[in-house]
Amino acid sequence: MNNVYQIREVSTLSFNERVLQEAEDKRNPLMERLKFLGIFSSNMDEFFKVRVASIHRRIELGKKSMSAVLEVVVDKAREMDERFLGAYEEIIAALAKEGIRILTEQDINGQSGALSAWLRDHFRTTILPSLVPIILQSGLPFPPLKDGALYFGIKMWGDKERYAILEIPSELPRFVQLPNGDIMYIDDLIRYCLSDIFYIFEYERIEAFEFKISRDAELDIDNDFSEGYVRKMERVLQQRKGGRPTRLVYDAEMPSGLLKILRKEMRVTSDDTLIPGGRYHNMKDLMRFPNHRADLAFPKSEPAPHPVLDNVRIPMLETIRQQDILVTYPYQSFDHIIRLLREAAIDPKVEEIKMTMYRAATRSHVVNALANAARNGKRIFVSIELQARFDEKNNIKISEFLAESGATVAYGVPPMKVHSKLLLIKRKGAMFAGLSTGNFNEATGRLYVDSMLLTADRRVAAEVAEVFDFLEQASKMHTLTAPKFKHLLVSPFNSRKTLMKLIAREMDKGHDGYICLKVNHLTDEKIIEKIRSAADAGVQMDLIVRTTYAMLPHPNIRAISILDRYLEHQRIFLFGKGPDRKVFMSSSDLMERNLDWRVEVAFPIYDPCLQNEVADMLALQVGDTYKARVLDETQSNLYVVAGNGQLQAQRATQEYFRKRALEAVSPAPDAVSPA
Repeated sequence: MNNVYQIREVSTLSFNERVLQEAEDKRNPLMERLKFLGIFSSNMDEFFKVRVASIHRRIELGKKSMSAVLEVVVDKAREMDERFLGAYEEIIAALAKEGIRILTEQDINGQSGALSAWLRDHFRTTILPSLVPIILQSGLPFPPLKDGALYFGIKMWGDKERYAILEIPSELPRFVQLPNGDIMYIDDLIRYCLSDIFYIFEYERIEAFEFKISRDAELDIDNDFSEGYVRKMERVLQQRKGGRPTRLVYDAEMPSGLLKILRKEMRVTSDDTLIPGGRYHNMKDLMRFPNHRADLAFPKSEPAPHPVLDNVRIPMLETIRQQDILVTYPYQSFDHIIRLLREAAIDPKVEEIKMTMYRAATRSHVVNALANAARNGKRIFVSIELQARFDEKNNIKISEFLAESGATVAYGVPPMKVHSKLLLIKRKGAMFAGLSTGNFNEATGRLYVDSMLLTADRRVAAEVAEVFDFLEQASKMHTLTAPKFKHLLVSPFNSRKTLMKLIAREMDKGHDGYICLKVNHLTDEKIIEKIRSAADAGVQMDLIVRTTYAMLPHPNIRAISILDRYLEHQRIFLFGKGPDRKVFMSSSDLMERNLDWRVEVAFPIYDPCLQNEVADMLALQVGDTYKARVLDETQSNLYVVAGNGQLQAQRATQEYFRKRALEAVSPAPDAVSPA
């Protein structure tokens, strides 16, 4: 292990530190800082369920070098947990100065009057019916505890010490809004009313201490699909509930005897991660903290009108027939994609719609449009990925709904995931393709930066059709033949080979070569080696990598990561400058799994105007001096220091699209106004 900071787990943790930095950043509004704490907490939960679990698995398989990585990860996680608590206390204090107070049971204990009466009444009518306390008794089995659920360990002091476990109900809102305008955690309301739960016991004192357990979330899926893929996934999902512990987070004030019982019964060993924390856990709920103050949040930002789609009242397919269209959301509206599907669903000339689906909104307008199209007699084919981590249940539900609506549903090419984001609409005499960098998900379409190309270009549409032909062959268990592609980069067929050629092309130019890559992850060893060789040959590079980054510094490589209001999710590959410039957008990151073990698609941007648009977006990111961090050897997350620090790429991109929309509706400079 030459450099521990090149390890994926450490790099992922470094990304989570950038999220924490956003919570610490006083330039962000208070409520947004609180949300970033929630995002950080959610990310850390997933990190321990997935990445730390992966470290444990590799250690158990004999890869002892990963023990050093585990030590680095655990130390960093504890350090960031302390920073989290510091940021939380600072934000809560600042909110109190704004008149937004969070009360604890200690603020109310000993009081009587209207507020106390309201709290007890609310508890008895709303919360108490959902509580199921388990008394810990010798000889009785310890209750099975769910991954990620929030629990109280209860201790009753008296002549006889007693212990109990109480799950804090996740189906109820985490925050209770009080009649006086203050806010209280449901946790503290339960603490306040403990005597209403355990009144049958005699005790001198009773206290509740929060804890939660994180478990290995990896699914062990064998290659025997005789029982049916959906049924297999439903059965395998049950494994996750009993996965091995990877982290126990607990209130640092928890009595040692109670902690000892929890560790023994849950089989949490010294090899697992123990994190003493504050009185609250599952802080991902901060993303839903009640906010009635617009001035404490980011200013509301409406999508800019699309320069083509918003200025016409003709069917979208007719517009796409005339020109390629790029929609970049949330700067532009994701509603254009839903509108396209709704139009296609009722268009008498549309015969067939095909789509790949990886993650969709819980109440998806995209799914509803496809179901409506099937009911209208269109042939619908949807390849839905059941192995989309933590979305498996939702995807099973969607697949069953679509099948009931008359759509043909397939499940990719198991065990290989289908991660590409493709749409194909067949209309009498024409084919239309939609190729996206992100999911067909209107919920994340308001939060993630992604782009979708809509085109009737026969070169592109025909190859999208070939991808769907391959997926349909796989769904019918036919003998699979590897398709050939000239325009699309399709994993696992030609993505790696074509990317290597494109890098080599710039390498041949030496100091005149240029490469700009924007991805979520850059960890593939062969791609990294080729990039480094190109840099050695003098090629100048700009790398914008959101999360995991495994390269060491090089004088010809400028590497940054941007984290801001929106999550950067686009993947863009730009090679060269001037007339021979080549621009691709992609669903794929530069990881071994994306290039060799998934079905991914990178697509060319052929239209010169759209090429310029993509290049302009990249230039704004490369020039960011406000939220960009340097990706260095030690993952230090230092902010870029350049200029006056005022170029904020996301804000500038929003203005860029607003300006383009205005230019589209403004008269030409030499136009004569009517009298």
